[in-house]
Formats: sequence, structure tokens, C-alpha cells
Amino acid sequence: MVPFSRICLPAVVILAVWLVSLSDSLAQRVERPALVIGNARYEAAAGPLKNPVNDARAVALALRSLGFEVTEKQDLTRDQFLQSVETFRKKLPGAEVALFYYAGHGIAVDGINYLIPIKSGFDPNAVDSVALRLRAETRLFNVEQIVADMGAVGAGCSLVILDACRNTPMARASNGIRAWGVRGGLVEMTPPAGSLIAFSADAGQVAYDGDGSNGLYTEALLQYLQTPGLTIEQVFKRTRAAVVRKSGGGQMPAEYSRLVGEDIYLAGLPPASVTPVPVASAPPSAGMPSGLEDISKWAEEGRSDVCVPALREMAVRQGPGDYAIAPLAELLEQVKDDLKKAASPSSRVVAALATCDAVLEALPECVPAENSQRASLLAKAHNRRGDALLLLGRGEEALAAFNAALPLAPDDAYILYNRGRAQAALGNLIEAKADFAAALDERFNQPGARKLARSALAELK
Repeated sequence: MVPFSRICLPAVVILAVWLVSLSDSLAQRVERPALVIGNARYEAAAGPLKNPVNDARAVALALRSLGFEVTEKQDLTRDQFLQSVETFRKKLPGAEVALFYYAGHGIAVDGINYLIPIKSGFDPNAVDSVALRLRAETRLFNVEQIVADMGAVGAGCSLVILDACRNTPMARASNGIRAWGVRGGLVEMTPPAGSLIAFSADAGQVAYDGDGSNGLYTEALLQYLQTPGLTIEQVFKRTRAAVVRKSGGGQMPAEYSRLVGEDIYLAGLPPASVTPVPVASAPPSAGMPSGLEDISKWAEEGRSDVCVPALREMAVRQGPGDYAIAPLAELLEQVKDDLKKAASPSSRVVAALATCDAVLEALPECVPAENSQRASLLAKAHNRRGDALLLLGRGEEALAAFNAALPLAPDDAYILYNRGRAQAALGNLIEAKADFAAALDERFNQPGARKLARSALAELK
């Protein structure tokens, strides 16, 4: 007869191995993992930066105070970059919130976003697009890699924050002009479900490195990241408003979001006795006009009915000023979000149209004619007005709105695409095809618009 202990020994060994493995797995699980990278000590070819290491240290400190397990890295080569990301990836499964933050140089190559490591050796003077893309893939870090990793491993919420639009000589060829397919600033991205990607400057724009110890974007982000009672989306909205205000409209942060589920408060809910922090608050000494705090809050809430009249009254009292840019831009962001959710005529679409009309009336009165952001905001207002009119079945008016928008923003492929939609809705198929084809031009830094236009052209064939 075989002893009982001999029969059970293999099972005992298997059970022990399984328990050890389970223990290791539980020990490695992190509720809030974060990887924070700051690259500043670049060679001359990329251009050294002053603030990214300071930015990374400040963000890492803030995240630790919010319960994140932070891996903080500085001045990474490409191999070190890849190793850090691989180690970070192992901490992602089962995380409540996973966060990747990068400060440093970033460029778009042939419609793909790349972060620039230290001593990359990347040369934009490739002989053709294939060689250029190959150099980018082998010497830089493709942002899609971290986005895909974070989206694939089951974290409840993934945040990618890129303060990476700073000006770099690598976006220019040796003759001083822009290299083929290489752009300073990043191109827009579509995140996977459950993710948000934040840019320190809108697609195609360049961010300011900042005059103080932090970059302009990160300095504003740190103001709101640790504020109790703010959802993730509110943190970025308020950061955007602050950056637009401080830059005089010269820098407009952008987020690309597909967050799902319940709201997440990184710093927790506010105590019941604490009054919520107003939007883009600043002391009077910073030059903020009296009443702008309330106006900014109304803009974030989409309250154009009170926000716009208050701005116009302020302009009457003290004249037009850069103070109006952030609230009006925020109202148009709210319109954009509302129209994305609409598929047919509704009260929400009617309200969006009314907001666009109000902004178009207020802009000439409230924003100085010499401000560089004025034309862009006017174009966005006309463009989104056209979107609303299309949803309401008013094709002729929509076409007129897109025609008004295009001269103000001739490099915006989305306006061409939208005008093509209006032409198609009116039965002008030749004109529609021409607009969709024009939106496919590689000179536009908007791969999302090209994708939409390509699909629209296929449907018309």
C-alpha cells in the first residue's frame, strides 16, 4: 500500500507553489501606479530644456501625496526609456488609476507622435518617408506604445499626460526649414476606452517651457491636481483655462478622452464644510479682472446665458482683453462635447447653437483684434455652429457657417470635411467629393480628419 503522504506530496508542492505565486501577484498589484519622466539634458541637435526635470519632480511629489506609487526617471536614453516602460507595464493589471507623465521634447513624424530620448541620434534629414519613419521608430519612443500598453492590461482608468510640445530643432531640416513629415508639436490621438490623453498644447502647437522653475502647463496642472472635489475631467479643464489665461491665448492645452464609468476624484471628495475652489482662481495682484472667477466657473458649466453677458458687460467697463479668451474657449469646448453626444435634433443641439451664436456676438467686443487667438476662436465658433445646424437639418445655413470658418482657419481639415458633409446633405456631390479630397492633403496635421474624409469619400463612390 502506498503511504498517504507520498500520494499527497505532489499536491502539497503544487499548492505551495500556487500560494507563493498568488502572494507575489498580490504584492505586485498597485492601485495607483505612475511613471513620471523628465528629459532636459538634450544634446544640441534636440535643444536642451530648462524645466522638465523640475516638472517631473514636482508632479511625482504631488502624485505621491495622492496615493500613487511613483517611479520617477530623469534624462533617459531610448534603451532606458523602453526598460522603464516595460517595468511600469507589469504594475498595471488591476490598477484603479494608472498614470504616465512625460515632460521634454516630442515631435510628430508622418502623423505619429514620438517622445525624444536623450542622445537619440535622430536625424530628420531622411531621404524619403520610409527612411524617416524607420529612424523615428528605432531612435525615438512611439507614444502609441504606452497608450496601447495602458489600455490593454485592464487598468480601470488610464491617464497619459504629455508636456511634450516644446520647440526643438529636430522639427527642422538642416537647411532651416521644416523637415518632410516632421512637425513641432504633436498630432491628435484617439485613446482606447477608459483612457484620457492630455497635451500641454493643442495639436500642432508648441508649448512654452516657462519662465519660472516649471513649464507653463505643469505649473497650472499642479494647482488643481491635488484639489479635493475635482473630477479628472475638471482638473484638466481648469488647467486649460489657467494656461490660456497666463499665455494670453498663445497656448491651448487639449485632451482626448474616452473615460467611462463613475467619476474619479484623484484628491478625494471635498469636506462638506469646504467651499469648492473657483475655476482658474488668481489673486487680484495677478491682474485678473474683478468677477472673472465667476465667469470662468459659468463657462466650465456651459452657462453661456450668464457667462457671455457678464463678459460683454466687463468689456464695456474696461475694454476688450485677453481675459475673455479662456471663458469663450471653454464654452466652445462644452459645445464640442455636447455635439459629439448628439446624433439627431434635440434641445442639447439647440442650446449648442445658441452658445455659438452668443460667442460669435461677444468675440469682436471682448477679444482685442490683435490677439492671435481671435481668428481661431471665431473659426471654431462658426465650425461648431455649422455642426449644430447640420444636426438640425438646416443644410444651407450650415454650409454658410463652414464657408465663414474656413478663411479664418485655412489649415483646419475638419472644416473642409464638415463643409463636405454639408454639400453632401444638400445633394452637391461633386463639391462634397472635392472637399473630402482636399481634407486628405498631408499638409494638414490632423490624421483624424483625414480618416473621416477618406471614409466619407468611400461612401460617395
